[in-house]
Amino acid sequence: MKLTIIAIILCVSLGAKAQQDSTEMKKAIDAMQKMYSVHFVYDSSLANIKPKGIFQRSSSLPENLKRIFSGTGIRWEIQGEYVLLFRQNNYTFSGHICEDKGETLINVTIFDLNTQTGTLSNEQGFFSITLPEGKHKLRFSYIGYQDVVKEVDLTSNYNGVIYLKESNTSLKEVVVVADLNASLRTTQTGKVSLTSEQLNTEFSLLSSPDLVKTLQNIPGVASGTELLSGMYVHGGKNDENLFLLDGTPLYQINHLGGLFSAFNTDIIKNVDFYKSGFPARYGGRLSSVVDVRTKEGNMKEFHGTFSLGLLDGRVQFEGPIIKDKTSFNIAMRRSWADLFTAPAFFLLNRSNPDDKKNVRYAFHDINGKITHRFSDNNKLSLSVYSGNDLLKTKARQTFEDGEHYDSDFKAQWGNLTTALTWNCQIVPKLSGSFTGVYSRNISMYDYVEGSRFFSDGEQTSMTGMERSNRSTIDDMGYRMEFDYRPGTNHHIRFGSNYLHHIYHPQSTASRNQTDRDTLSTENASSYKGNEVAFYVEDEMRLSSRTKLNAGLHYTLYQTDGKMYHSLEPRLAMSYQCSEKATMKVSYTEMSQFAHQLSNTYLNLPTDSWVPSTRKVRPMRSRQVAAGIYTELPWHISLNVEGYYRTTSQLLEYDGGNSLMLPAENWDNLVKTGKGKSYGVELSLAYKDRYNVIEAGYTLSWSLQKFTDFYPGWYSSKFDNRHKLNIAYRHKFNDRIDAYAAWVYRSGDRATVPNQYVNGPSFPGIPDSGEPELVYEKPNNITLPAYHRLDLGVNFRRTTKRGFERIWNVSIYNAYCRMNAFYTRIERLPDGGFRGKGFGIFPIIPSFSYTLKF
Repeated sequence: MKLTIIAIILCVSLGAKAQQDSTEMKKAIDAMQKMYSVHFVYDSSLANIKPKGIFQRSSSLPENLKRIFSGTGIRWEIQGEYVLLFRQNNYTFSGHICEDKGETLINVTIFDLNTQTGTLSNEQGFFSITLPEGKHKLRFSYIGYQDVVKEVDLTSNYNGVIYLKESNTSLKEVVVVADLNASLRTTQTGKVSLTSEQLNTEFSLLSSPDLVKTLQNIPGVASGTELLSGMYVHGGKNDENLFLLDGTPLYQINHLGGLFSAFNTDIIKNVDFYKSGFPARYGGRLSSVVDVRTKEGNMKEFHGTFSLGLLDGRVQFEGPIIKDKTSFNIAMRRSWADLFTAPAFFLLNRSNPDDKKNVRYAFHDINGKITHRFSDNNKLSLSVYSGNDLLKTKARQTFEDGEHYDSDFKAQWGNLTTALTWNCQIVPKLSGSFTGVYSRNISMYDYVEGSRFFSDGEQTSMTGMERSNRSTIDDMGYRMEFDYRPGTNHHIRFGSNYLHHIYHPQSTASRNQTDRDTLSTENASSYKGNEVAFYVEDEMRLSSRTKLNAGLHYTLYQTDGKMYHSLEPRLAMSYQCSEKATMKVSYTEMSQFAHQLSNTYLNLPTDSWVPSTRKVRPMRSRQVAAGIYTELPWHISLNVEGYYRTTSQLLEYDGGNSLMLPAENWDNLVKTGKGKSYGVELSLAYKDRYNVIEAGYTLSWSLQKFTDFYPGWYSSKFDNRHKLNIAYRHKFNDRIDAYAAWVYRSGDRATVPNQYVNGPSFPGIPDSGEPELVYEKPNNITLPAYHRLDLGVNFRRTTKRGFERIWNVSIYNAYCRMNAFYTRIERLPDGGFRGKGFGIFPIIPSFSYTLKF
């Protein structure tokens, strides 16, 4: 055997010496042979490959071999005085990443310490990384979990499941190096990822954690009216945000007019929020994307959470149905404001029996998920969500003249969604997700009132009126997503989405009744639409410092006998200036085919969603964003990002003062305009084991132009020039942690008339004598600045059974700043006008008790 090897070596060596040193590779090999007195054994075809580095005489042989051959597809081995070169094969290490209880994890960093390359797990916990043949050391990192380092010797494709354990609070601080999910290393601008733990550490209004109110604290997001779950992102409107719950679109995301959002944080696993640089896989809205993924459930043990807050209660329970195969997770939340109002009105009505009133309000959320694993590479899950608000008011009055007056009002609104998803790994580099979705949104109210007249105990006459209104949206369709990773330099996503929309913007019925006559009318509007989309995007590494995400999103929308086509390019690029600084730029086009019509900035059941039609074209936006993202010394990070956005075919509903939408001619009551917004956002953060300090500042302009209202550009209602958020979290020990946050923003806009003007008089036409109000332009004044301080503290204790008990005490608006909630127009003695803001929310203390078992 030795003689054979020696003979081969002599033949190869003689052949190599006989060739001329005509390539850079051969020159490098000859230099190393002379420098280190070694002999290279290799196939002559390898000499035609260009080396990656330059030979340096001051370096050792292994250092030069690594410098020259790394990334060339050539593997080397040192055997005594011989250096053997082999053509290197590439193999794929793929699989899923789960916590030790079976829950898949999203955005886990997988980093190869040998080649310094890495990737992230996707929305299904799937990862795939292609590496050269040989030994590798891979580190799996995720916030809140212990790192796992796995050594593999790749001689073929490898597939497996990686399990991570939650970090023990008693462990020393762990610094995650090369977190690919950090803003410094992602390609997209304007992306924020949040885990369940991060959502539940934020300040809790009324001691109930809230997703939307957490997002409102992000630079570039305006919250709108105080306490409500509005989101006005980069100058957009509240209906321009795409909310996805396990891939299913949600239309109604608020409870109690926005006091609570519809997302129960107990069951949320991960949230990806985009305000710019949207990947091609998302479409259908202009301003932002909120992609919410729920937990699958513990595959090994039963666990749960029980929480009592000031206005709501929550319970969550999860566990295995078949251990390591099938799991369930169910979370329920319900308000109990009606439990307080019922006894209050009972006592009130007892003291005044001739004037009885009763008001009842309640909301609920129910999330459920069942997951079954056929194998490590095949999984089926069913996700269901139901959210509903119910408001009832009743009144009965008795008058001395014998009249009995009764009124009954009932309003109900909410969502029902279902998603059936099959996730599979098709081949080592390709995974797929197939989802069937159904979503129903409903808003309705019924109102009945009547008067009956009695004389000597007998009814003499009566009048009555009934009104009802229904508004619904039904969506059904599929989502088909593929994740292909051919190598470390490419991450390709492609797929298709389809939704069949059934819009019923308004179905009304009315009935007027007297002793002699009954008059009934009904009116309804209905639209159907088909929305099919195809997309492809490639996250590619152009060099060691440059990454590019390029994609296309195409949508075909058919409704009302009209067909719209929308081709939307998406582009995002990042350049890593150094290990501590990255520059990014992105360009995005988005289209929106659904519109919300409302005469208020409150989320009311009278609001209606309508589709694009022949008369109403889809809205479209174009946005450019760029920024620099840095990691400074002493655990400080600083991000600065700017954006410029334009919007065309922007809609404004001009339905007068009526809250009701006309069923037949709503498309004649909308005005078309355009908008533009631009600004700069700054985020500063400091984090260590016990302290987290975050500050965000936004300087922005939001303008719109509707020639029907005003010939030029004017500010939008929520054009808040300055916005500043400062938050501080401190962990005193394992049992006590505290939170403080201060928010400041420039005041909202309002419209105030400038003067009264007498109209012109014409011969033969009598003068009405009523002067008319004259407005300079819409939103021509700025209300007083908004600011408040929120405080909170958690007291934690572990019981003898190992359960965790948490007492939360929080204070909203700690120094009782009465910020403007609505505006009243007042006339001044000199004939002018002024707007005066009135606040209704003072300091609000609250508490909650949570038990995790």
